[in-house]
Amino acid sequence: MNLRGNAARAHAGRLRALAALLILLTVAPSPFAQQGFAGDWQVVKAENAPWLAGRPELRPTAEPEFAHARISFRPDRVIGPAWFHCKKPKYEIMMLDFDGLFEGGLSDPEHGMNDPAKSARRLGFKAEPVTSMLTGCSELLFHLADADRAMFGLNNMIYTMTRQHVAK
Repeated sequence: MNLRGNAARAHAGRLRALAALLILLTVAPSPFAQQGFAGDWQVVKAENAPWLAGRPELRPTAEPEFAHARISFRPDRVIGPAWFHCKKPKYEIMMLDFDGLFEGGLSDPEHGMNDPAKSARRLGFKAEPVTSMLTGCSELLFHLADADRAMFGLNNMIYTMTRQHVAK
């Protein structure tokens, strides 16, 4: 019996199990809006997406119903305008690097966007990875800039939401 070979195989097996567990924890569906998204938010800003610079063929389209919209992420539902409203969310939390934000829109070397970190910081993101969330009800992906500010992109627009704190 080769003890070194058995020990190496056992160690490799533990490493594979640990890697699988880390993947599950990083992109795991959850019944709750966790990792900082739970609660009430309000859209406070809409701006043209940074990838529009130098691309006149792309047109931003602001959604009028998003102006000052309130969105609530609850364990059993999402309350908000039609794009957000959801009766049975299947929250999925993921950690993204700056080049993964807004479906990779901050990185477009063909159009002069070579530094996704610079673009992300200009929007207000401070550090990687960025906690991001899908609700399972739409394709909107929400990104936390900090504990009280989140963003999402739609139709070449970036929308900023701020947390609405309930007075106690």
